[in-house]
Amino acid sequence: MTDGQERRHGPDPSDLKALMDGAATLTQAGNRIAALSLLWSAVAIDPLDLGAHRHLAATLANAGDLGGAADEFARYIEFVVPLGDIGRATLELQYGVNMLGGQPALRDAAQKIADAVLALVPATDAVLMSTTAPVALTPPAKGTIAARAASFPAPRLLPKVPFRFCLHPGGDRHWMQLEGGLPGMVPDAVRVIDRWDNVVDERLTMPLRAGESHAPNPTAEAPALVWVVVGVSSQAATAYDAGMTWAYTFQAKVNGEWLALDLVDSGCRLDRKRALAVS
Repeated sequence: MTDGQERRHGPDPSDLKALMDGAATLTQAGNRIAALSLLWSAVAIDPLDLGAHRHLAATLANAGDLGGAADEFARYIEFVVPLGDIGRATLELQYGVNMLGGQPALRDAAQKIADAVLALVPATDAVLMSTTAPVALTPPAKGTIAARAASFPAPRLLPKVPFRFCLHPGGDRHWMQLEGGLPGMVPDAVRVIDRWDNVVDERLTMPLRAGESHAPNPTAEAPALVWVVVGVSSQAATAYDAGMTWAYTFQAKVNGEWLALDLVDSGCRLDRKRALAVS
């Protein structure tokens, strides 16, 4: 499979360009409402496209909707942070603050970035000691960088959301039925992200009542709470069944935050069964 073939399963660049060009034309003609409609469509096609995102934020700000523009910056950052690109998220936050000032949505976005940065540091008090020359530990002097660092809250390590999945063919797409969630960790939506950070599918979850599971897990402490069906390319599904890793990243939205999935293959393939942890 060539890169060109794989990219066809992500957003079509020509569709995005057509929407952006149309929005620019409408803006020049003074039809800001129609331009916003096209820009919303553009960020829906590719939520991580920087040009579409900034054009939308600027159009909202120029219309006097500073809160809406701040929400757009917060949305973009919310997509970037789970991908681990903290630098990209921070730069976009700075850009938004320079444009809009201290909007509440930007403060919330800053907190999410701070939480992600703290999560990079292990939550441990262990100290590496030399076996030949023990070091006497003394509290850091008040006011030093070390003292301020010691006052930081413990990093919040992001949990993974447990999901089991079945895989069914459907032409050039395979349909992936996912069932999961836990009490206190009930996803509202699930999305699929390709290797270029494009969101290729995003669906709202639905409640899963007792006895309705497509592939129940008899060893689970609690039954799955929600289910959803997302599409993946048949090439990626075939590669996975051949023993390769997924070409996608899977995330679930829980309490407004995108978290990684802890995926387990239920083995369901049109009456064929196998179980394999893939997280």
